[in-house]
Amino acid sequence: MALALIDLDDFKRLNDTLGHQVGDEALVHLVRVMRSALRPSDILCRFGGEEFVVLLPETALSQAINAIARFQRQLAAQAIPGQEIVLTFSAGVVVQQSGESLEQSILRADVATYAAKRAGKNCVVTG
Repeated sequence: MALALIDLDDFKRLNDTLGHQVGDEALVHLVRVMRSALRPSDILCRFGGEEFVVLLPETALSQAINAIARFQRQLAAQAIPGQEIVLTFSAGVVVQQSGESLEQSILRADVATYAAKRAGKNCVVTG
């Protein structure tokens, strides 16, 4: 199973400048776009704040990278309804290793997500 930890870029600034209502709308927008792009077997979970985990069963690393990059393009192509704001996210993608707990996989994906942020945001990094 592959999994991705995604983190909306500049979410704090969005909340601070436009308010929590727009921040909430941004989260709902992200979920709607992601749900429309996911396979029936994929699972999207809110991990906290503006972070989400996407579980991609029976998916190789290269396929997961391609899927997450496709999600980024789809999100960037659609402004938040009623706003002129386009969202981006940074993502860390890993494949769960044999004997590795889900928590350990998520921690590896989290490290990769921070690397994506340091690399300039709106990109996918593997862990």
